[in-house]
Amino acid sequence: MNRSLFSLIFLLFSVASFAQIEFGIKAGLSSYDLANEGFLINDGDKQVEWNISNAGYGHHFGIYTRLSLLGVYLEPALLFNSNRVTYDITEYSESGVFTKVKNEKYNQLDIPVMAGIKLGVLRFQGGVVGHLFINNISDVVDFKGYDQRFKTGSYGWQAGVGLDIWKLRMDLNFEGNLDKFGDHITINGQDYAFEDRPSRLLLTLGYKF
Repeated sequence: MNRSLFSLIFLLFSVASFAQIEFGIKAGLSSYDLANEGFLINDGDKQVEWNISNAGYGHHFGIYTRLSLLGVYLEPALLFNSNRVTYDITEYSESGVFTKVKNEKYNQLDIPVMAGIKLGVLRFQGGVVGHLFINNISDVVDFKGYDQRFKTGSYGWQAGVGLDIWKLRMDLNFEGNLDKFGDHITINGQDYAFEDRPSRLLLTLGYKF
């Protein structure tokens, strides 16, 4: 067992000695694609409807490293990501119909691990991404019976293309996620979520040190 482990470590170091390693920084913008299909809450003599009115744009920035060998590369990164979503919350009761606009801002640490091939200045890539929840700022906390239970982590995937020019690194990736959006929403002890699984389009600019 020890001999096998030593052989694996030796192999990894041997590959790394022939590979090219680069480090750099990245920053960019993202756009959520979320359906406007909400959910209904029965609250005594009234009904409450939640809808997403605007998913807005997010931003991200952080560091990355790339290990390249014979046109194939592996690129993990650590990116701080922030997104904002606006909800329309409409109450239907005998007194009438009232709509409130509420905002929530989410901060996460994204850990994408991308693998790809490089053909000249072009790159084609795909991989997995983990999202670690940091915190949120919400206007919804004053909603009666509302509670929030964010998961510590969630997962998704990314795929896209890249362009390398001198020390600049440009990426355009599409991201899909495995969890439904809004699954942190709990009202009067009952869990809710939108039917849509969030997807994003990410445009990122990087610089190689």
